[in-house]
Amino acid sequence: MRYGHPIEDIESYLNDDLELFRTTSDNDLVHVWGTSVDGTWRNVERNDIALVYHDGAFVARGQVLQLRHDPDLAEYLWRENVEHGRWNEESPWEYMTFLTDVEEVDVDIEEFNELVGYDETYRPQGFTRVADKRLNQLSGEESVETAIADLTDAGERVHPVDDEDDEPAPDLADQLQAASTDGNAHEEFEKLVAKAFSRLGCAADWIEGGGDTDVEIRSPEHVVVEVKARGNGRVNSLEVTNVDKHRRQRGADHAIVVAPGFAPKVIDNAETTELTTIAVDDLVELLNRRDEYAVPPEEILALLTRSGAFQDDRLDLLNEYI
Repeated sequence: MRYGHPIEDIESYLNDDLELFRTTSDNDLVHVWGTSVDGTWRNVERNDIALVYHDGAFVARGQVLQLRHDPDLAEYLWRENVEHGRWNEESPWEYMTFLTDVEEVDVDIEEFNELVGYDETYRPQGFTRVADKRLNQLSGEESVETAIADLTDAGERVHPVDDEDDEPAPDLADQLQAASTDGNAHEEFEKLVAKAFSRLGCAADWIEGGGDTDVEIRSPEHVVVEVKARGNGRVNSLEVTNVDKHRRQRGADHAIVVAPGFAPKVIDNAETTELTTIAVDDLVELLNRRDEYAVPPEEILALLTRSGAFQDDRLDLLNEYI
């Protein structure tokens, strides 16, 4: 599982999901784990963290991309192409978990047991899942993702944004505008954008780490937000493929890019890229309207999740609603 299977070897089994795997894979490899235990498997969710155990330690971690019940693919992968004599016709590994962002780690089992509250003698046996109750009781951690990242020294750290923050909106606006053009303040800009979406009424997380999206909006819609600070005041080109990869990895419905500004060619191309670009000044305008008129987040996101550049015409639509 750690080393992956070439997409070209199994593309005939992937059907409509082939583009998902091509977009999210590294080096055109698919990482998958199979089990015959469907009860535990059905409790797994997209974006869960998976740890691979071997001989007293966890040796890899990844993020769940997709669950798939596929007896034919399982037989192809683990009966026809592996000489290990462990395939069982009565209990095939047909319940499959596909992973993305797989990294090698080296975590002693005792460290993991201490984190989740297992007995020190616990050893994983087959496909298993840590109970939600144990995960919810992780002490001193903002999120499960952050706890596992600290344990493995790999992956992203997820920081839920406090939507009870009573910082005055003008101060947040000034900070956003200053950080957006400070080339040394990328993380600060990301945190401020997460806070801005929280102030707009969204449930938002700041995702710390370079391999994932920057902000994830969990409600009222599932959206990823890419944050681009630029010392020259604008984004001159946009890596749309990378943005779309992050959207697909997170299973989000839409992607938004926030920057101090955008070059005309980026604005011209925005509508064809199936994402939304918004300049910081326009984000500040949304904050002002939310602060003054209590505009519902559903109305704001309805405008933000329309593909293309967020510009004056969309602000006019919001003004008409007000």
